[in-house]
Amino acid sequence: MRVSLIIAVYKDVQSLSLIIDALKRQTYKNFEVVVAEDGENVQMKEYVKNITELDIKHTTQEDIGVRKARSQNNGINASEGEYLIFIDRDCVPYTTFIEAHVA
Repeated sequence: MRVSLIIAVYKDVQSLSLIIDALKRQTYKNFEVVVAEDGENVQMKEYVKNITELDIKHTTQEDIGVRKARSQNNGINASEGEYLIFIDRDCVPYTTFIEAHVA
């Protein structure tokens, strides 16, 4: 089963990098990552563009205040998985995180 992991982020590349490092070590491999950014941060765009080890998508929206739900909806629209998992920028998944969800 294809899984889409949607990460809600806002201007915090350092936190996202910790999550990405953890996702590279997942035991379940049939997943994509959707970075659902509430804003359009240049550093975030460059960081995501340079991630090559994962199947990754990046959605953005104009930064006009907190609109996390809309940002997550953008992530849903961009996702291709049959199963969606949502995390925030402060959640670093353990190695069997996706596998446990699928089970």
